[in-house]
Amino acid sequence: MSAAAGTGRGLALITLAKLYFILTGFVVQVGLPRLLGSPTAFGQYSLVMSIASVVNNVLIAATVQSVSKRVSEDEALASARLRQGLTLQLFVGVGLALGLTALAPLLADIAYDEELTKLLRIAAIVPLCYALYAALVGSLNGRRMFLHQAGLDITFSTVRTFAILGAAALGFGAAGAISGFAFGALTILIVALFVVGIGRAGEKLPVRTWVSFLLPIVLFQTMLNGTLLLDVWVLNNTVAQLGIEAGLDVAAAAERATHYVGLYKAGQNFAFVPYQIILAVTFVVFPLVSRATASGDIAAARIAIHNALRFSAIVLFALAAPISGAAEGLMRMAYGTTFLGGADTLRVLVFGEVGLALFVIIATILSGAGKPAASAWSALVGLVVVLTAIRMLVRTVGLHQGVLSVAAAATSLGPLAALIVSSFALRVVMGVLPPLLTFARCIGAAAVGYSVAHVMPQSTGWMAPIAMVAGGLSYLLALVLLQELKKHDLDELIGALKKRKA
Repeated sequence: MSAAAGTGRGLALITLAKLYFILTGFVVQVGLPRLLGSPTAFGQYSLVMSIASVVNNVLIAATVQSVSKRVSEDEALASARLRQGLTLQLFVGVGLALGLTALAPLLADIAYDEELTKLLRIAAIVPLCYALYAALVGSLNGRRMFLHQAGLDITFSTVRTFAILGAAALGFGAAGAISGFAFGALTILIVALFVVGIGRAGEKLPVRTWVSFLLPIVLFQTMLNGTLLLDVWVLNNTVAQLGIEAGLDVAAAAERATHYVGLYKAGQNFAFVPYQIILAVTFVVFPLVSRATASGDIAAARIAIHNALRFSAIVLFALAAPISGAAEGLMRMAYGTTFLGGADTLRVLVFGEVGLALFVIIATILSGAGKPAASAWSALVGLVVVLTAIRMLVRTVGLHQGVLSVAAAATSLGPLAALIVSSFALRVVMGVLPPLLTFARCIGAAAVGYSVAHVMPQSTGWMAPIAMVAGGLSYLLALVLLQELKKHDLDELIGALKKRKA
């Protein structure tokens, strides 16, 4: 097998592993609320996992890329680079684990829920495991051992899913589910150590060399994951405070807050679907823009940017409109009536995730053009707006039936702000704006798709797929009538499929 063929096969395996990871994660997010049987318990789990996930996602993204880069630079030194990477990540992981353990009481006070202290301390083992596991995976990636990398990722996804759902099914509640996650992280670390090893001592790079590469990635990923995941903490704290101000005791206020968080998170799980599906575009557009800017072919880069954003907008709204319109049916189908209130979140937030996905694509383009700082600053704006808007708007409207819709709208303002800021940065850096006319047509067509899906009967969950299909087809028809979708688009799609088949 040629090197090119082997690399292509390896990348396909990694893509498959990532898709499997997303699928198993979705199985957990749909199955766990049913097994826990309570929005309050699911709310506690979601609060803990949101903090853990911010840390874990940053660790994975930064560590895999940095270790992979250093290992790939000189294969003769790959073993020494792995040993140094593991050593550095051991300090990082221990520091994060101890930090989360120490901060657990403070975070529990913010949520007005003392039980979270124990849950956060259980989760503290995960960053330590992830820090080391990411270094091991980064070493495999840098040595182009993609089959081993994909195998470890698939194994971890499987163990984690069975451990989380199994513990919940046995009646161990949120603590059991979080313990299952920690067990999965520890298990895959042990397996990875046997598969990869710990390298050997050798020539070391200056620590600043590692840090200089890590820092921009860490900053952007922290802001992005904060925007994705920290909204539930602001919602929880604000609702608990409003409950106390309304005369509830602390325990009752905390229970109400975690109940709302559980409903909110149940809706958010489906709202993330368009964002997760379209992320594959970033793997295509980054190298295209990088090569075009490196060669000075800015015109080609602008065409690639326009096409990527246009395609992404069409697909994102095609998913978001029917999901929003069929929100009630989807909640019934996934969770029964217990989490039906999550439809209020889903109906609004799914459009916020469209904005987030478009922002991430533009941020990827800016990074590919050598301007990662612009991506980080845009993400920071989004995070600040999310945290501020939820606090202000939820306090303004108070506790009533529409509070989850208001929280979802507030959360959606952050990605919108990041999208606007990054679009201006794109104009400055690349001399091109996103296809605003396409965005406008997609929004108009989405209104049609939403309306059609929304008027479909949703008294039973199994009507949701029918409502979504009807909404999706209506959206596409509206795009044709608005002349956004034309015959040449279909011809290009058919040509691309034939070329790929050949």
